[in-house]
Amino acid sequence: MSQRGKFIVFEGGEGVGKTTQAKLLAQKLQELKQKAYVTREPGGDEIGEKIREILKSYPKIDSICEILLIFAARRDHFVKLISPLLDEGYFVICDRFYDSSLVYQGLLKNISIKDMMELKRISIGAFEPDLTIILDVNTDISLSRVATRNLVNDEYDEMSQKKHEIVRRGFQKTASIFSFRSVLINAEGSEKAVFSRVWKTFEKKININE
Repeated sequence: MSQRGKFIVFEGGEGVGKTTQAKLLAQKLQELKQKAYVTREPGGDEIGEKIREILKSYPKIDSICEILLIFAARRDHFVKLISPLLDEGYFVICDRFYDSSLVYQGLLKNISIKDMMELKRISIGAFEPDLTIILDVNTDISLSRVATRNLVNDEYDEMSQKKHEIVRRGFQKTASIFSFRSVLINAEGSEKAVFSRVWKTFEKKININE
């Protein structure tokens, strides 16, 4: 029976480079003959992707409906994809997880942390990532990246600078609260330079042969 895999999450605000860095990490692990799979939230499997489409199609959806849909997608994602792949010994690399819910729906939409942690308990129990990499970048830079890379896909991409700053500080706070699994990484500079920081952190925190 193979050893249980590791669950690695990339978090951060809009335009910080989560998707790119998740793919680079998977490529690096595959080069080292490790099994790696990249997924995302909301999404990752058929039901999750349909829920993602609903959320993007109805940007003015009630905040309670939004968070319930997100956790429904998370539950399905966890049961059908994340947990089975971990059992098969994969490094499962996820673009966003429940820290994003705490920041976006918690801070921006005033859903209580207590309620969201109860939803977490119901949906995924005590499960936690083995490592959460929080990419941090100056708000002016992230706004510029969103604009120049045509990343405007939903209401969060179109947030005001003030809200982008709230999100940035929210993720900085989650890095502190969940310091047992989270590392804040400077995401300024080239993709290669940022990945160098990501890989150094990964090597320090995760033993790929464990």
